[in-house]
Amino acid sequence: MRSIRVSHFNAPLIILVCYDKETAWRNPADIWYDNYCSGEQDATIVAATMMYEAEELGIHNVWLMVFDSKAVAETFDLPKNHIPVMMFAMRYPSEKTKPSDWHFVRKPIEETVTVL
Repeated sequence: MRSIRVSHFNAPLIILVCYDKETAWRNPADIWYDNYCSGEQDATIVAATMMYEAEELGIHNVWLMVFDSKAVAETFDLPKNHIPVMMFAMRYPSEKTKPSDWHFVRKPIEETVTVL
């Protein structure tokens, strides 16, 4: 069994978000993407909603997207049809916590949105 390491976030709780590739919605009319399913997007929407609610409750969290999904699947003994999408670490902030300076950096909308 492979192991995963997320302890450097010093969080007491890590939530793993997956989707079931056998039950995820597929668009039968889509002629361009034969293997497309909505599982990753659906899981991401669920995770984002959970993260927003946690912040409302005063629980800080951070998205952990870069991980070895095979190691995660093996570590948690996931069924073959459950695909790990992301994890997020959660904890109450310490008194010394402050956002990174990068948190306040914003690009102009013209650099991120294209109007066709």
